[in-house]
Amino acid sequence: MMDFRIKEPIVVACAADDFFAIPLAVTSFSALKNLSPDRQMILYILDGGISSGNKRKLLETLDSDRLEVHWVKPTEDQIRKTIYKCRGSNHPISNYYRLLLPAIVPSQFNKLIYLDSDVVVEGDLAELWDQDIEDQYLLAVADPVHKTILSAEHLNPYDLDKKGLTEEHKYLNAGVLVINLEKWREAKIADLVLEFIGNHPDLPFPDQDAINVILAGKWREISPLWNQMHVVHFFATPEHNPYDEKLYADLIRKPNIIHYTTRPKPWNKNCIHPQADRYFKYLDQTAWKGWRISDLSYNLDLARRSIRRVRTLISKTLLSRQF
Repeated sequence: MMDFRIKEPIVVACAADDFFAIPLAVTSFSALKNLSPDRQMILYILDGGISSGNKRKLLETLDSDRLEVHWVKPTEDQIRKTIYKCRGSNHPISNYYRLLLPAIVPSQFNKLIYLDSDVVVEGDLAELWDQDIEDQYLLAVADPVHKTILSAEHLNPYDLDKKGLTEEHKYLNAGVLVINLEKWREAKIADLVLEFIGNHPDLPFPDQDAINVILAGKWREISPLWNQMHVVHFFATPEHNPYDEKLYADLIRKPNIIHYTTRPKPWNKNCIHPQADRYFKYLDQTAWKGWRISDLSYNLDLARRSIRRVRTLISKTLLSRQF
């Protein structure tokens, strides 16, 4: 067990199913690898169906006296309600598990860092953790393309200006979040977000869009170094670049977190991300050292995903008849 008397442990959460087991290993290993040596980490893994074999390899990868790993799942009732509320969405239900974190993580913790499982952490998460969250619901990085909620073209059909949103409300990327668990619990933010998703099933980025609308004006922007998105490598002109020269240079050369926000991702075929090599740098220090996608694994993955989609559709159909 950890000695919590040393310093406050950093609480991190990730969510993954078996398709993302290896990327999850890269994310969590890179976070631990670059964590300040005088800090400890508690990792909550929202398990969306990771196989026992992959769990063993992940624990082998993360074997450290500075890390405590907890496998957690929503309750059956939470899963059923989530499936029902998001039954119109085509996205996997496990995508929404992170919204349940405030209810799943023990109440002794008042905040956590959430990381998508398609990121590589190159900075010290202690620096992110130590930022004062004050009375904000979130700390997050603003999206460099959809600069405000109202300028996000995919949200135009929803008349969000009539909900009191203005050009002052920035659009955040939800792949890296510092969540104020206490405020989320008090205001039942997860319920509000899931309700919004249920009422708008055709949202292209359901949970991210819903978080932006529900928490508009209730989060604080942090440095883009904590969530470098794919688009920063491909600004069409200098006018499209929202950053000053020094920040942009740091963002390209030495981001704290690289977020592979578009497909294909490094573990897929034909990835063109300029920093895909950083993913494999950490992958080759895990229990999956040397793994690279093959034609066989690619085809098996496609088949398994098709089966999952059918099962999810059946679950949603059955539940819709029960409520």
